[in-house]
Amino acid sequence: MIKRLSKNFFSLILGEGLSHLIGFIVNAYIARILGVEGFGIINYSLAFLTYLLLFSTMGLPTLGTREVARDHNNMRIIGEITGTRFFLTITLYIIFLLSLLIIPGNPVIKKIIFLYILTSIPYVFYLEFVFQAREEMEYVAGAKIIQYLSYFIIILIFLKNKNQIFSVPISFLGSYIIATLFLLIFFIQKYKKIYLSFDPLKSYQILLTALPIGFATIIYQALINLPVICLGVFHSEKEVGLFSAGFKIILLLLIVERAFYYLLFPIFSKQDQKKIGKSLAFFSQLILSITFLITIIGLIFAKNIITMIYGADFAPGSGILRILLLYFMIAPLNTIWGYGLIALNQEKKFFNVILLIALSNLILISILGYLLKGIGVAMALFISELFGLLIMKRNLNSVVYFNLFSSSEFKDFKDLLKE
Repeated sequence: MIKRLSKNFFSLILGEGLSHLIGFIVNAYIARILGVEGFGIINYSLAFLTYLLLFSTMGLPTLGTREVARDHNNMRIIGEITGTRFFLTITLYIIFLLSLLIIPGNPVIKKIIFLYILTSIPYVFYLEFVFQAREEMEYVAGAKIIQYLSYFIIILIFLKNKNQIFSVPISFLGSYIIATLFLLIFFIQKYKKIYLSFDPLKSYQILLTALPIGFATIIYQALINLPVICLGVFHSEKEVGLFSAGFKIILLLLIVERAFYYLLFPIFSKQDQKKIGKSLAFFSQLILSITFLITIIGLIFAKNIITMIYGADFAPGSGILRILLLYFMIAPLNTIWGYGLIALNQEKKFFNVILLIALSNLILISILGYLLKGIGVAMALFISELFGLLIMKRNLNSVVYFNLFSSSEFKDFKDLLKE
């Protein structure tokens, strides 16, 4: 188990790190070629695809990961998840398409949105959840790297000036088709065929189970944008810039959170309650040790980090970064514990906690953001995340008990590592 965990963790860190690096470079290239206005159009149009994907997945891949982790040969659930996603995607695609045709607007922007939302169709068959469930993270990482690398290569070939703006969404679509084919090739090698199933009653039942996860994801995405919106409404663009500078660093550091989610969720999903309790305790201590160390280093060198990345003008944002680092220290725990609830078939409890975090976030960000600007928003994020952590732990302990600070968990975990 140690060898498998190490291999998977390395694959995920490599995949996330390289894909983010390539993504940063390609976005910088697009921005330079298209200019501020063109880059704004691209990001505006891409937002429509983001929302389409949010509502067309609705927690289904997470549900699929849990079920396939329990039985790798469960072709029925793979087919039903994919079939339900396909139905949702086509339905929402038609709605988006009709809206583009009916609602007046800039024809160039409407064409770019149309090209972007086409990506939702191959994304249905981007079967990442199957490989995550099988704990074959080299395929998950490989698909991410291939998608970003092919996107970059196609962009370099076809985007030479501002008039070629349509090549950006076309390149994005092409990159997802290539990455999807990569995963499908290995999927067919393992399962011999692609199974697509759609039964209205079964799809309704599956969707009903996945809805709490889907709504929680939508709420989470809304929370990410809430601090910037609040500062933009109450204060100046400068405050938005200072907060955003620190928050983007935190989002980069949260690669740790994503890596542990991909790594641990399939493990939790196939364990019984006793083993999940031991796993949660051990990995919680491990994650907290990592984020604590990063936080301490960040707190000491916050000003140096901000000025090195953004320049001396952003030095006042070092205080915001320090508070956001406290948020970073505990946020991965909340994610892992939340997916622990999902692994235990407690989707509704997971959603209820996320809803409470969202409400506390909304209230605190509005009050503290108005009174203390960027510092206040950062404080609000940390306080609401800490509140959510306590509630999440309480809900998790109602199903399976574990002690976060017990040293005996390291000894108990030795038996699990032999699996």
